[in-house]
Amino acid sequence: MTHTLNPPGQETGPQQAAGSTSPLETIRIPVTGMTCAACQSRVQRSLQKHEGVADATVNLMMKTATVTYDPAHTTPDRLVEAIRETGYGAELASPDQTAFAEQEARDRAQEHEFLELRRKAVASGIAGVVAMILSMPLMTAHPAHGPAADPLMRWMTDSLTPGLQAVAPWLYAIPGSVIAYGLLVMTLGVMLWAGRHFYTRAWAAFRHRSADMNTLVALGTGAAFLYSLIATVAPGVFLRSGVAPDVYYEAVILIIALILTGNAFEARAKRQTSAALRALVDLQPRTARVIRGGEEIDAPVETVEPGEIVLVRPGERLPVDGKVVSGDSAVDESMITGESLPVSKRPGSMVIGGTINRTGAFRYVATTVGGDSVLANIVRLMRDAQASRAPIQRLADRISGIFVPVVVAIAIVTFAVWFVASD
Repeated sequence: MTHTLNPPGQETGPQQAAGSTSPLETIRIPVTGMTCAACQSRVQRSLQKHEGVADATVNLMMKTATVTYDPAHTTPDRLVEAIRETGYGAELASPDQTAFAEQEARDRAQEHEFLELRRKAVASGIAGVVAMILSMPLMTAHPAHGPAADPLMRWMTDSLTPGLQAVAPWLYAIPGSVIAYGLLVMTLGVMLWAGRHFYTRAWAAFRHRSADMNTLVALGTGAAFLYSLIATVAPGVFLRSGVAPDVYYEAVILIIALILTGNAFEARAKRQTSAALRALVDLQPRTARVIRGGEEIDAPVETVEPGEIVLVRPGERLPVDGKVVSGDSAVDESMITGESLPVSKRPGSMVIGGTINRTGAFRYVATTVGGDSVLANIVRLMRDAQASRAPIQRLADRISGIFVPVVVAIAIVTFAVWFVASD
């Protein structure tokens, strides 16, 4: 979490809220559960309407909300509660967490998300293929079946069925009801395991009187599953009307598999966009050689305190920022300045953590450590730049906020028209 006061004269945003003399503060809040632009838009609108908020930007890629607010009218805890009221998760990060630790935690979360989505997508895809093959005998299992109206389905029936009968004749010997109940169990398992989050998030959005892409997935697969469930448990309902009790379990599984595959690709893209930040984080050494109690020891860099003496040998990266007190060397500062030639360092010279010591050994006193270091500030600025939005993205956010409700409304109107026309 970033929790900083905007310095006077800063031109990147307003400094005081209307009617208030309090300086504005900016806070970054991690948000969980967002999966689409509609989710992002809903959280952002809620924050912008919250009392005391001067500006709010929600970034779907980084899963964070950056809020500029008046501390005289609201607090970080209230902002977190405002996010939770929209149906999404939010927690205030530890104020002691550095930009390095925050980025490492995000990298771990993104890696876990990608692996989880990939595993579910692969398993669902395999289950979908199996369900599609098992569904082939059901296409001609009832007398009510006529020639398929859909050209693709008719081609599959006419072309694939003879080959499948030749390869797996035992499949056509299994009673249709047994296959249908087997598909029911398989589909229910995929929905509860791989696709559970679609339905829980869609329900959460419904409870908060909103809709997102999870709503579309839940409605589509839920309708197909319910129809198939009735056709499996009570096929007579359809047969009495001369309608074949078709089941669409394979469609439910394949839709979930395809959506999960898209989500997995998206998660991988998010991980790749953080490559530059990960590279910067990796520039900071994990340990520092410091003098404590008159002895040289290797200590975790997080434990280094301002004022401690740090020793650096040739070829090592500097662990923290500081000021040289003894020794001469040349330091490669190209990561900061872009200058390829090493910079000479003597007693009194300032050095920056993450740069590389080239020639001699020297000692320096640590000045800024942790989240106050130059490297940590660079990581923070790059993260802020990724969280900013282009003007065209603001238009896309407004459109995404009404996209799902419009699609659902069109579906309801279409159903009503066809229901009336069928009478």
